[in-house]
Amino acid sequence: MAMVSVRYIVDDVEAAIAFYTTHLGFRSLTSALPAFADVARGDLRLLLSGPTSSGGRPLPDGRKPVPGGVESHSSHRRELVE
Repeated sequence: MAMVSVRYIVDDVEAAIAFYTTHLGFRSLTSALPAFADVARGDLRLLLSGPTSSGGRPLPDGRKPVPGGVESHSSHRRELVE
């Protein structure tokens, strides 16, 4: 089976490396702290992108990638909360 790579936006790349390698059995592949690192376990490779990485740049529509998804414009977030 081929390796599958998944980009994951994180707030703290160094803390994410520690979590995945210490608690979940991943091995560290490369590191360009504080912006980026990748870890692997079996056929899964996680690309850990911090706020200063290219993955943390705003999208063409102005939304900003955040851990767990993409942050909407403030007006959209307000509608979802109300």
